[in-house]
Amino acid sequence: MIYMYYVSTYSMPTILSWRLLLRSNLLKTTFDKRRQILNLNLINIKMSTTIYKADASPPARTVLMIADLLGIKYNGYDINPILREQDTPDMTKKNPMRTIPFIEDDGFCLGDSHAIILYLLDKYGKPEHSYLYPTDKQKRATINQRLFFDCGILFPYLRTIMALTYTGRLTELSKSMIRNIESGYRMLDTYLSDSMYLADDVMTLADLSVFTTMSTLHGLVPIDSTKYPKLMNWFINMSEKEICKKINQPGAEQHVAGLNALMENNKINQKSKL
Repeated sequence: MIYMYYVSTYSMPTILSWRLLLRSNLLKTTFDKRRQILNLNLINIKMSTTIYKADASPPARTVLMIADLLGIKYNGYDINPILREQDTPDMTKKNPMRTIPFIEDDGFCLGDSHAIILYLLDKYGKPEHSYLYPTDKQKRATINQRLFFDCGILFPYLRTIMALTYTGRLTELSKSMIRNIESGYRMLDTYLSDSMYLADDVMTLADLSVFTTMSTLHGLVPIDSTKYPKLMNWFINMSEKEICKKINQPGAEQHVAGLNALMENNKINQKSKL
């Protein structure tokens, strides 16, 4: 792993300290030093895979869990999305979407966590990992659909909250936001009607991907076990898995705490302007 200057992505002290650096024109020097350290380390590291990430990011947590399950040795490069570190010319060339996570594998760059985990499994997966993405066509189609659900429906609910919070406009979740999240919970509860997991009777890529999104959503809008009992059971089951405890839980707690703190800060700022 590359150990670099890294601050908690979403903590208020971090945001305030970086703003002070911006005002005092010290940020460029800090970035230059960080870039030099990174370049020096990259020269000496022989690992071929780099994961550009933020531990609080749900999609990044998904990729990190899959990499761990597959036993991939990788370089970890921490990016602070609030500072838009993914917007530099070099990063934009590698990942035009300017999203987190993305990977660089033997010179091949790929963004979007869903595409990344499919690629990593295809390249590094062994027979013992086949349960994550079985060859049965119907099971695989179901997994794909759940991944598309996460990408196209569930995560966008969260992304809207994140964007409005980070730009200082959101002080609390609106009724429509909560309604959308509850709609996602309802669909997931229905998906779990015929199996213990989202696409099979064993955990697959779909569960890991959806679980990271759900870990943050549940922290903002807790799952009502009376309305969505199957979803609640699934969430508890996933929470107890060692891979989720080790990689997902710390980042999820950081993400939820950061969003709540920023919303409170936004509320104070908006009141001060009245």
